[in-house]
Amino acid sequence: MRILISADIEGISGVCAPEQTVPGSGEYERARRLMTQEVNAAVEGALEGGASEVWVVDGHGRYRNLLIEELHERACLISGKPRLLGMMSGIDCGTWHGLFMIGYHSRAGAAGVLAHTINGSAFAEIRVNGSPVGEYFLNGAVAGFFGVPVRLISGDDCLADEAAAVFPSAEIVTVKEALGNRAAVHLSASMAHQVLREGAYQAMSRAVEPLVVPSPLHVQIDTVRAFHADLFAMLPGVERVSPVCVEFEAENPVLACRTLNSLSAMAASL
Repeated sequence: MRILISADIEGISGVCAPEQTVPGSGEYERARRLMTQEVNAAVEGALEGGASEVWVVDGHGRYRNLLIEELHERACLISGKPRLLGMMSGIDCGTWHGLFMIGYHSRAGAAGVLAHTINGSAFAEIRVNGSPVGEYFLNGAVAGFFGVPVRLISGDDCLADEAAAVFPSAEIVTVKEALGNRAAVHLSASMAHQVLREGAYQAMSRAVEPLVVPSPLHVQIDTVRAFHADLFAMLPGVERVSPVCVEFEAENPVLACRTLNSLSAMAASL
């Protein structure tokens, strides 16, 4: 079995502050090491559960966080930006038997440690077909488009509650309890690794089905500031709904995520 792991940093045990997610500080260097260690635990569990091949997709920020010199020797790493499929790069490379989401977080506008969706400085909320969604939904939908089921999701307890409603058959591992947007009760690193390894092992034998999202997808974005909507409305196909809301339609989840990633990159220019 081939397993693809998409890794983020906000849902890692020990991470609860913005400075831990941005290069340039000792706190970030600690966080990226913790991220690498949790990914390794998931890789070990997948291999113990029968995986023959594991690829890891660095999916945070500039996509250059995971320490390859400390990555599990049996894992391959996808890093660097820009990439056509973003956090789901590699999903189109052959047949995959499952997706793991490690270090994920709850959606923008909801409770949870460092909750956001794609770009917290520009996107206040993203809705697909009228329902608020997070990165776990969008990336799970991309995986589903390629026929790949979500087998494992890890993060805080708020992420666990949101993800369970979307992926009821997936193994969900909680490594910290949110006390607020920037505060949490964390499992020790060794305990987080243990529950992730065990969860990954169990996930390999779960009966799961890919997430299927009806097409076309109607996507609405509430922006943080009106000038974000000013900018986003410049992209062909994106329509202004209100001073702080834009919308577009996409034929499938891949095209929806490509548009969202493009809007996020545009926002970085302001």
